[in-house]
Amino acid sequence: MIVIQVACDDEAFRAVVAELLGHQRDMRVLRVSSGERADAGGATQGAVSEHPDVVVYGISPRSAVTSHAPEFRDMASTGAAIVVFCTSPEQAAGFEDLGAEYLVDANDPARELAAAVRAAYRHRAGQTIH
Repeated sequence: MIVIQVACDDEAFRAVVAELLGHQRDMRVLRVSSGERADAGGATQGAVSEHPDVVVYGISPRSAVTSHAPEFRDMASTGAAIVVFCTSPEQAAGFEDLGAEYLVDANDPARELAAAVRAAYRHRAGQTIH
């Protein structure tokens, strides 16, 4: 089971992405409320009991990638694979400049996002020592 955290600065966007991925049989989305890290049902704020395998990250179309660079780097340092859900070609280029390997256009079919999550998970799992 691929454990996913959806991180987005737009609550409605985050809910749509979480709903979409939550319907995949091989994926489970951690519950996240604004201002909190992932909460696997019962963990107290600041004490995460389960870490995601993959973070699906998105910013609103009005946000500049550069203003989110520190947050992106923090997520990348956790060891989770990151899939960036982009709303414009400019966002995609900005995230590529930050080193994002898995980019999905918001206009692509839902299966593209699920496929990118699976690819990122497989890539991460191949680099993890068990």
